[in-house]
Amino acid sequence: MKLLPLLVFSFFLVGCVGDRSDLELFVTTTKAQHVAHIPPLKVPPKFEHFEYQADLMRSPFVPPSRELTEEIIDTTKDCLQPDLKRRKGRLETYALDNLKMRGTLSEVESIWALVETNDGSVYRLGIGEYLGLYHGRIAKVTPQTVEIIELIPDGSGCWTERLSNIELTGK
Repeated sequence: MKLLPLLVFSFFLVGCVGDRSDLELFVTTTKAQHVAHIPPLKVPPKFEHFEYQADLMRSPFVPPSRELTEEIIDTTKDCLQPDLKRRKGRLETYALDNLKMRGTLSEVESIWALVETNDGSVYRLGIGEYLGLYHGRIAKVTPQTVEIIELIPDGSGCWTERLSNIELTGK
């Protein structure tokens, strides 16, 4: 009984050996007839050396000096200037793009706008109050819009007025 599996295995092992000459002939003729066509490689782009000179610039990880961030205004010119002695309001640190009008409150003849910041705080603002980065002053409040007059520097030391609006938006 123990010899039977050994005999069957040896029988199959002997049956696997055979003539492979026809297979070898097929492989050699196929290799001779087929020539692989490989397209040529693209020419690599020319390398241009760039010398990075960061030592001449301010580090982005160090806050800028006060002189670079200070608003320099020439008050000797006789033209439109913002009031720099005025204390800035809490909404003057937000760009107008980050403010949304969410509604209004009114009492007799007064109307206030409800303005939401991008961090979710809501403020009640009336005519004459300031908001935005460019010395924006509220000129008019309607149930649909807040009209703001901003002072934009013109580059020559003077400032020009620009009219901007914040329109009522829902959530």
